Amino acid sequence: MKTKVSIVKCKNYEIIEVEQAVGKAFDLLGGIGVFINKGEKVLIKPNILSARLPEDGVCTHLEVIRAVVKSVRDCGAVPCIGDNPGGSISPAKAYEGSGLTSLAKEERVELKEAKDIKVVNGIPIATYFFECDKIINLPKMKTHSLMGLTGAVKNMYGAVAGLHKSELHKKFPSPEEFTKVLVDTFEIVKPDLVLMDGVVAMDQQGPSSGRLRYPGLLIAGEDSVAIDSVFAELIGMKPLDILTTKEAYKRKAGEADLENIEISGESIEENLISDFKVPGKPGLITVLGPFAKFVAGFIKFGPNIDEKLCKKCMICQDSCPVSAITINPKKSVIDFKKCIRCMCCHEVCPHKAIELKRNILAKVFGL
Repeated sequence: MKTKVSIVKCKNYEIIEVEQAVGKAFDLLGGIGVFINKGEKVLIKPNILSARLPEDGVCTHLEVIRAVVKSVRDCGAVPCIGDNPGGSISPAKAYEGSGLTSLAKEERVELKEAKDIKVVNGIPIATYFFECDKIINLPKMKTHSLMGLTGAVKNMYGAVAGLHKSELHKKFPSPEEFTKVLVDTFEIVKPDLVLMDGVVAMDQQGPSSGRLRYPGLLIAGEDSVAIDSVFAELIGMKPLDILTTKEAYKRKAGEADLENIEISGESIEENLISDFKVPGKPGLITVLGPFAKFVAGFIKFGPNIDEKLCKKCMICQDSCPVSAITINPKKSVIDFKKCIRCMCCHEVCPHKAIELKRNILAKVFGL
């Protein structure tokens, strides 16, 4: 049988618009009741990268989360919400700053925090991910400075708590190595249902400092790999050009072949997102064959602190896995002899003060 994925239009984040679109997205899959049973405890896992407001387009929008909470309750199940933001910021601060705390009070839903850790295959997972019956994954449609795209598979890395994320970046610094960690995590806490927020998306310097795009779409299914494959097709990429999709597909953790994905609702062809800029397209330099390593030595890219935007909040310094950043009152410094280009600082900066600086060769190769 083919993997089912639904694509539904949702032109804005008005409550009624979102509720209707979410309901339709699930109905096209047979209804949320196919996945969630009465009495089950359901963890809703959004992308709450940091304390950023909904209009910034960084986090899964609050109204998408609200609509899913209501859908779970309509099944007679008990919803809760949990995520672990990047870097040194605590879940409580991220929840408060993103508006999720207020939503949770309005909807009387529990917000989870990582009080305990369970290490599985070397990966420290917040224990509350194992204390639920089902998981609903709510990724945001965005680019990522290290991995190219961040979608449904990568969103489950939020199961890793706090600075443990940075430590894993330190241990596995290259995109290829880190991809395996991401897919390992995904397989440990594999979700039962996925709804991607693509009403507002982000390209260029995602996942926190990019350009906002307005596809006006929600994508739903039970297969995270299939969701990411549809995302890739919508922006004109091949699914297996995405490292996490390629690795997960190789492990048979999901479907990446569009021939084996049954799409209902809207079509990919009529909803293509033009000029979607993806940083660091994987594999591009391989066309140089034996000259690749030689050319790679001249490619320079990495984070750069914009002093005009820097608020000296210390989040980047505290989050750096190799202690390469020193925040000073007058001028902050990145030690590039230590820097492993994991882009954690760029990802967690709430002020867009860390940009990615590239030389000409890096720009030519899309890095």
